[in-house]
Amino acid sequence: MSKPKFIGLAKFFRDESFLDLLIDGVFYCNAPETYRLDGSEGIGDLNESCMHSYRADRGDKPVVLKIDGKEIEGVTALTTHINKLKDMWLHCWFALDFPENDEQLLALTEDLKRVRSEFGENFAFLPGVHLGEFTDRVRSLQDGPFERGRVLYSQNRENWSVGCKAEAYAYQREYRFGLGQCKHTSTEPLKLKYENGFGDLLQKNPHIKISDKESGAVWFKLSKGECYCRPES
Repeated sequence: MSKPKFIGLAKFFRDESFLDLLIDGVFYCNAPETYRLDGSEGIGDLNESCMHSYRADRGDKPVVLKIDGKEIEGVTALTTHINKLKDMWLHCWFALDFPENDEQLLALTEDLKRVRSEFGENFAFLPGVHLGEFTDRVRSLQDGPFERGRVLYSQNRENWSVGCKAEAYAYQREYRFGLGQCKHTSTEPLKLKYENGFGDLLQKNPHIKISDKESGAVWFKLSKGECYCRPES
């Protein structure tokens, strides 16, 4: 199977001011617990970055925890990790690949429409050629653990971690940056600042088009106000 042709990354915002802050160099990361406690469609994930989470104040069904056969009482929060990666602060994007056929074009458009409805229509676009430089700048902002790459999706909860989510979230086509290590019940965000900003790498609400070389017909268009496709057939 051929490797998809990577176009770049898009990050969507409901509030345009947050988009402007990113372009200005503010690199904002949420703790996994923020998503575990968020009930919003697409944003919330009870088991973000872990195999299973239990929170009494979330109204979860009580769990029984035993160590060496002895039941531990008074458990109010429990997070189970299988993967060696523990909770990290997260910064997430949508990965755009060039569609090779009408089926992929339609799927890309539908996924984008859903993400835009959940996160907002304002967006930053990072062209693929700038991903390396963007990564280097982000990495320079802290000395702790650092991970980045495409998120995998699986039905097997034993695979879930910082780099793998449930298949129900596959439409988000996520590319994420993971920084540092945070406490499993912390909701404190991580805010970093690249003083020279990212304005030379990022584009604000651009018009992205895929068109026919010969006829000029537009097959796909993404902008702040539009997201549509017109397959060849």
